Amino acid sequence: MEAKVMNTTAIKALERALHEIDGIQNAKWGDPDFEGLRVDIKTALDSLRQQPVVYNDLTLHPRLMREIAKFPTAAAAAKAWGISRQTLHAAVNGTGDKPVPPSILRKIGLERVPAGLRQYREI
Repeated sequence: MEAKVMNTTAIKALERALHEIDGIQNAKWGDPDFEGLRVDIKTALDSLRQQPVVYNDLTLHPRLMREIAKFPTAAAAAKAWGISRQTLHAAVNGTGDKPVPPSILRKIGLERVPAGLRQYREI
């Protein structure tokens, strides 16, 4: 599950609603006036598209795994990132119920959200 899932789902739903409104108006079923609704939907779409992506522990994991997969082994990733294999293992497996260390977050282009409950954003 990616962090973008909620925004992407909402965007797709709004785009589909906009498409359906256009279809109803093009079919000339009566004379519905959807212009106000169309404006509201477009405003919501623009707003969603401008929001920064925020990750949590569940949505961070797939991104971390994709970054590790760019290396032949997890040990090679740890070495390239200048961290111990144990630190990487703890971050991947969530051992000790500790957040992912900033050293790993920086390597995958994220930072911790200030005052966020284990939320991370792109840097």
